[in-house]
Amino acid sequence: MQGELTVELSSLPHPEAYSLEVTPRGICIRVAQAEALSAAAQTLAQAVCTDAAGQAALPAMRVEDAPWLGHRGIMLDPCRHPISVEGTKKILRIMAHYKLNRLHWHLCDDQGWRLEIRKYPRLTETGSKRTESSDWQDQRIKDGRPVEFFYSQDEVRDIVAYAHSLGITIIPEIEIPGHASAAVAAYPELGNQDSPGFAPEVVTGWGVFTHVMAPNEFAFRFIEDVLTEVCELFPRAPYIHIGGDEVPRDQWQKSPAAQAFMQQLGMKRESEIQNYFTHHCAQVLRKLGRGMVGWDEIMCAPQLPQDTVVMAWRGMDHARIAAARGHRVILCPIQGFYFNFPQGRTPQNPFYSGLSDFDNINWQHVLNFDTSVPGNKVIGLQANLWSECIPDMRKLEFMLVPRICALAEAAWLPREQRPGEAHLGERIRRHYAWFDARQINFRQEDGTPRLFPDARK
Repeated sequence: MQGELTVELSSLPHPEAYSLEVTPRGICIRVAQAEALSAAAQTLAQAVCTDAAGQAALPAMRVEDAPWLGHRGIMLDPCRHPISVEGTKKILRIMAHYKLNRLHWHLCDDQGWRLEIRKYPRLTETGSKRTESSDWQDQRIKDGRPVEFFYSQDEVRDIVAYAHSLGITIIPEIEIPGHASAAVAAYPELGNQDSPGFAPEVVTGWGVFTHVMAPNEFAFRFIEDVLTEVCELFPRAPYIHIGGDEVPRDQWQKSPAAQAFMQQLGMKRESEIQNYFTHHCAQVLRKLGRGMVGWDEIMCAPQLPQDTVVMAWRGMDHARIAAARGHRVILCPIQGFYFNFPQGRTPQNPFYSGLSDFDNINWQHVLNFDTSVPGNKVIGLQANLWSECIPDMRKLEFMLVPRICALAEAAWLPREQRPGEAHLGERIRRHYAWFDARQINFRQEDGTPRLFPDARK
């Protein structure tokens, strides 16, 4: 086929809606907004075939399409195990191929602070380093290998621009007020220094740890300063993720300063300190012109701002509660969309096993998962790739592919319109050549890795 390519803006009913027509005269693409162009381009790329002369060609066709959900995402966690700039870009390319448009970037946790903040250099001078890591199968075993890793602001800008060129927006996450061990190790005044046994360090194990931000002026100013730099680095992010999950209250209970703070404001329970942090983040982000998203624990805050987006990870019940309260919801339930969990058919090499909290979250489970929530508040679907058991790109790719194919279907189409397992399975098998051409270490049907069957830690 030879001919002209024309692109037109059209009054289509959805911001990511597009239509395309391929004829002997050329290609015509109509989009509601520019952001729909990437999806249209991927449809064309996936339709390339071979003509009678053995040349690359496009079939004559007409397509009208629009996604079910506006946030179709993957969460990457470089805190537990680093993910290089090039590795991140490779994941972005895979996401773009399957029309996923949001990368949720988990940039700080107890095990490391991974984002350069120029006003607080010790976050990376100290917070990006840990002495060793725990074995993901046995916390008692340490590997003795130091970790030092963070993304410079120039690297972040490069990745953000690269993602934008692929039609992907990056949503950064800054954990507030929990999962703060690395930040408190860098700036002890950020923590509850008067609590018994206060000895912050960048954590070498996995789990939930006691160091949380203190309700003091330094912490509140720190949050405003950090979020200001974050918004500058991520100019297209419509909302910023503030974490808010798994916040221990032990230190607040034992800190005289935290107790005095509660008394001054008439608080009765330590949970109200977390609520104060949540409202403070909302105020800061509103001033910066951004929305706020957090894990579903932020719903414990009374009068949570109505425009807050709730990321429901603890289950669909929490998603339904958030929707009933009028919040927009992004679904990432642990029971179906935690891609660090096992996929069934245990691999022969234990290196490729997942965490064992839930078993057999294979692509079929992802495809068939019931994502129905009453009302019209669900705006997104996301898979989370926590990296405690994912030490390198070989395993990251294995845990992601081909489950990403089912995620793409589930985010693009409501459940009643999704293809059946047999149909999607055949389509996935046809994509093996695409995976191979890009050196992706995907999980094969028998549970074995494609490229690195002999991988070891």
